[in-house]
Amino acid sequence: MKKLILIFVAFWCSNAYSENVDRNLLNEMLTTLNRQYIKPIDNVAVVTAGLNGLKDVDDGFVVSQGVDRIYIYYNRKISGVIPIPKDADDISAWINSIAKAIESSIKVSEKASLRDFEIPDLIMKRMVQSLDEYSHYYSEYEYNEDEENNAIFTLYADRMIDDILYLRVRVFNRQTGSMVKQSLKNNPEAKGVILDLRNNSGGIFNEALKVAKLFCDNEIITYTAGRNAENKHYYTSGEGAFYSGPLIVITDGGTASAAEVLAAGLQEQSRAKIIGSHSFGKGTIQKITVMGNGGRLVLTSEQFFTPSGKIIHKKGIEPDVCLNHIVDGQCEKVERANNEEDIEKAIEILRKEM
Repeated sequence: MKKLILIFVAFWCSNAYSENVDRNLLNEMLTTLNRQYIKPIDNVAVVTAGLNGLKDVDDGFVVSQGVDRIYIYYNRKISGVIPIPKDADDISAWINSIAKAIESSIKVSEKASLRDFEIPDLIMKRMVQSLDEYSHYYSEYEYNEDEENNAIFTLYADRMIDDILYLRVRVFNRQTGSMVKQSLKNNPEAKGVILDLRNNSGGIFNEALKVAKLFCDNEIITYTAGRNAENKHYYTSGEGAFYSGPLIVITDGGTASAAEVLAAGLQEQSRAKIIGSHSFGKGTIQKITVMGNGGRLVLTSEQFFTPSGKIIHKKGIEPDVCLNHIVDGQCEKVERANNEEDIEKAIEILRKEM
């Protein structure tokens, strides 16, 4: 009798789990991906990738996509078959199928049944990872506020080299804009400025924009657009540049994201000359959505463009003066963070403009 009660409880919990958690949470995830990702997604590929999350609880699972269905194998035997909906955009049909796949997997795998509470998170994690390298899903226990952590570190230095002000910015955090402005205030005698963005991985975009406002007078620095290319958001420098003298920006293969956006804006508005090597090419924007279970979806939703409309992502910024080899007509992408010759070259070019 006791055994029968335990079987009933296990069966009831399994069904309650599938109905109340799997469907609602997975529906939220798949709907959000379809609405917010930077381009239309392939639901067949995304769901297939997601189901590979079963392998994270039991490596006996294998997922294979067929012509009109997805097969789930467990220990070389078919444990579930998911028909691909005739309408691949039918979210409800996909969620029903995924929930059934989870149910069947729990029945055949003891590991899966013991870790059933993890399966939705693992499936969603795999779904998002299949989109691009910058989109992620974090459970409520994994998520870290990178922006908060960035605010702790200064990673900034300035010094006068004769009559030239040298500024090195390794990341844009909440102090960067004010620190650059303070450096300019403290050195009014500077006849030229070098802004060193080598190995700057980006950071807080609004701080990069604050830096642009110090050097530009009412110029477009960048604009963003997502799936709807017509819906553009322009970012301008505002009026009244704090410093209007000669400016050189140094970039290398580690210059990425907000740093690239700043460099491109200054370059295309003829405000600065870029020297160094080709930049990294990371120009997408990730939107953070709090999911119903407390997890965070970090999803690529838009990308940056230069003022003239050039794409930054995967293309990077070409310097005006290449300090590396030219490969296939393009400046080679190399990290040069500790190369003092770059600073010497920047000084040489500034001298001609001062």
